[in-house]
Amino acid sequence: MFLTGRSNHQLDDKNRIRIPTKFKDVLGKNPYVTVGRNNCLYVYPRETAEEIFESKFGDVDGYSTDPKLDAMRKIFSQGDFVEEDKTGRITLPSYLLKHLFGKRGQAKNIISIGMRDRVEIWTEEAWTEYDESISLDEIFDNLAKK
Repeated sequence: MFLTGRSNHQLDDKNRIRIPTKFKDVLGKNPYVTVGRNNCLYVYPRETAEEIFESKFGDVDGYSTDPKLDAMRKIFSQGDFVEEDKTGRITLPSYLLKHLFGKRGQAKNIISIGMRDRVEIWTEEAWTEYDESISLDEIFDNLAKK
């Protein structure tokens, strides 16, 4: 599995989006959507989400003071397996929209990007701001140093 590329689409009045076709086949019928860094959402195929979160949190004792417990609570309480409706759209719960919009307020234009094992959903404004803040020359220079 290797997700890559970018698609522009819109959030409708009922908080639904259409997963781009090029991502849909890999994500499957019930992808897991949760909060991500920089006010984006992470969308994983069900099996990938289970593998990743088991490897990250499988050893956490719910009665301990392990800091991973806080991360688990945030990620799992603000995530959900979603299903497509008859027309191929998914509804984003209000708690995920709150994270997606951040302090920018509601947006209609959405960008989905492939990120190897997941899809990230961004508002167009947040993605543009993030994308413009990153220099490709600096990225390539840093990669060359390793």
